[in-house]
Amino acid sequence: MAADTSGNVPIEHCVQAFEPYIALNSHVRKPVIHISLNPSPKDILSEEQMTVLAQEFIENFGYGNQPYIVWLHEDIDRKHMHIVSVRIDETGEKIDHNREAIRAQNICREMEVKYGLHPTFGEHGERELSSLQKVDYPKGDVKAQVKHTARTLLECYNCHSLAEYGTLLNLYNVTVYEVRGSVDGKEYHGIMYGALDDNGQQVGTPFKSSKFGKAFGYEALQKKFAASTEKVKRNSLAERTRQEVIKAMQDIGTKEDFARRLKEADIETVYRINPEGRLYGITFIDHTSRTVLNGSRLGKAFSANVFNELFNNPDADRTRLIPPPEQDTPRQEQDTEERLERKEYRQQENQGYQSEPSGSLIDTSALGAIDIFSLLMEDDHTHEYIDPAFRFGRRKKKKRRRKL
Repeated sequence: MAADTSGNVPIEHCVQAFEPYIALNSHVRKPVIHISLNPSPKDILSEEQMTVLAQEFIENFGYGNQPYIVWLHEDIDRKHMHIVSVRIDETGEKIDHNREAIRAQNICREMEVKYGLHPTFGEHGERELSSLQKVDYPKGDVKAQVKHTARTLLECYNCHSLAEYGTLLNLYNVTVYEVRGSVDGKEYHGIMYGALDDNGQQVGTPFKSSKFGKAFGYEALQKKFAASTEKVKRNSLAERTRQEVIKAMQDIGTKEDFARRLKEADIETVYRINPEGRLYGITFIDHTSRTVLNGSRLGKAFSANVFNELFNNPDADRTRLIPPPEQDTPRQEQDTEERLERKEYRQQENQGYQSEPSGSLIDTSALGAIDIFSLLMEDDHTHEYIDPAFRFGRRKKKKRRRKL
């Protein structure tokens, strides 16, 4: 493609590169795709870095062999990129567009982790999360409030277990717990959801998960937790949390001071303390990586026993207990400490002790404000992601006539 004397390629030449492809298939109603990639102003990226992101996105999106145009724009409050390509390949076949928006968002999520960009979960999910409020029992319509909160947090955060999911829900005045029993000798596992007041006490009648849908039930949650566990491991999502906790532990003081330090790193700290003042559980909710982690998941050095010693024993051996920055924790130690802490957690929870949030006020508006790398498909194309059979209702199958 020839450039002019200034080194720029005229837009007319760019458009001409699409024409041979478009001519191969006249049945594609919208042969051109337009994508906008929008980094946050907090991510200061050079043109070279943005070019790398655009190239990697287009390759992973399946358009690497297609002609495409990328240009930078600064017509809004942040620098962003526009990508335009053609949906028809060199053989005349239309490139698969099934689940296009979802695939694009997944690619962005992977690049966020790879390049250390602040994550977002798509414009819709981000908007849902940023507007999420605590469940307000006196406000009424409690079932709808609880369901909306449970769904949004389940979609947007990575939890390894029901306990971690429950800790996250507690921040929004929602509780979740498992019920077990047997019917005709067959054991069953059920999930209950309920509303809490601002003191963490359950109010009103709880709801069976079946009232919300299968996605909220025991089997669906177990699958979700397994997928989240694999995602956290695959993308090393716990590493950021671990390093921030290590930094906050240096010269550690009171529980309140420790929680404040982590709050500045966008990490919520939740303590579980029994009536005798012993800390028997600690959970970190990383709002940047959207990951919930019991302390023991980060390693032996981050278990409740260690923090209980640091907070409550003035003579604690801090040199031994506090890990130096950038220290890695062996996986075997993590697994052992996780089991011990889970055992104590179950024992204490069975006695009805409540979790203690790190602060009396949770700034939920900040949870969705870190809009770093959202992907927006142009409205003109979004309807292409909907199967026409579902847009106007399913079409009835034509009955075949029997041959005589």
